[in-house]
Amino acid sequence: MPGSPTLASASRTPGLRWRWSEAARGACTGLPAAIAAVWNVQLAAALAVGLIPVCAVPLAPHRRARVRSALFGILAAASILLGGIVAQWPIVAVVAMAGAGGLLGRVLASRPLPAAMVGLTLCLPLLAVGFSYPGVDTVAPLAGDIVLGTVWSTLVALAWAEHEAPPTGPQPSVPPDLMRAYGWVVGLVGAACAAIGFAADLEHVGWAPTAALLVMRPVPPQQRLRSVGRLADVVLGAAAAVLLVLASPAAWVYGVAIGLVVTAATATAGSRWYVLPTFTTYLVFVMLLAHDPTSARSRFWERVAETGVGVGVAALAAFVVLPALRSGGVPWRRR
Repeated sequence: MPGSPTLASASRTPGLRWRWSEAARGACTGLPAAIAAVWNVQLAAALAVGLIPVCAVPLAPHRRARVRSALFGILAAASILLGGIVAQWPIVAVVAMAGAGGLLGRVLASRPLPAAMVGLTLCLPLLAVGFSYPGVDTVAPLAGDIVLGTVWSTLVALAWAEHEAPPTGPQPSVPPDLMRAYGWVVGLVGAACAAIGFAADLEHVGWAPTAALLVMRPVPPQQRLRSVGRLADVVLGAAAAVLLVLASPAAWVYGVAIGLVVTAATATAGSRWYVLPTFTTYLVFVMLLAHDPTSARSRFWERVAETGVGVGVAALAAFVVLPALRSGGVPWRRR
């Protein structure tokens, strides 16, 4: 995803980077969601989730680029909506996931377009998110929250002063033949996790494939970092939300917590460590549990278990399947 540290620059990027200017932007962006908690905590958490696609990307140096960054939110909403539509027919959803990965891999192999990589790293995981919300009536409110959040967070970003672009290192390169295979592997990983969820009739079919696809990367060190980070972040974010909900705080406390989470997610964008799932998991759990705290324990273990399944399947593909493809084909290289 644009704004993420490259492999070459990872050693120069702090593990956890906090920028106070970005924190101020996050606080301003999350203020309406925080205020909404006074009336409806679930709505406030949902609105905050809608802010994340733009807030999680480091602020672009120039305003024109910030307007283009709104495409992340639009693509996120469209992907989730499409996922909710195809989730009504599990076989179609599984086949669509595998086929989309293969198609994007072929595009990247022939022409390494940034849009195709965004498709693999953003659209495909969020297609899986939609599997947890089958049907237009179920998924449309979430997609609408993301569109609304994207518009607001982009407007706030435009109010910030322009700045010079930071230096970037060389991008890691993957040979076309291996990228083509990688696309199919990613698609099949998502399809396998989705098939497990549909077959087991899980309430949140999308949790496992989303976790798998968000940690998948064509470069092994990034894969390891994201896998460990995802598991730790989900546990931390879910536990923090459960503790808050079980304390039965006043509505304003929820509002302050939601505002702080959006602020932290924005301030730490661009960190080398994969910390974003802490904040997204927290918001999702507040949304799920605010009116149903009795399900906190079952929700916690459900999320942890399904995240573990997704990360495990992704690790099997990344550290067993892909090395086998490398040994039988063109070795990886960097430029």
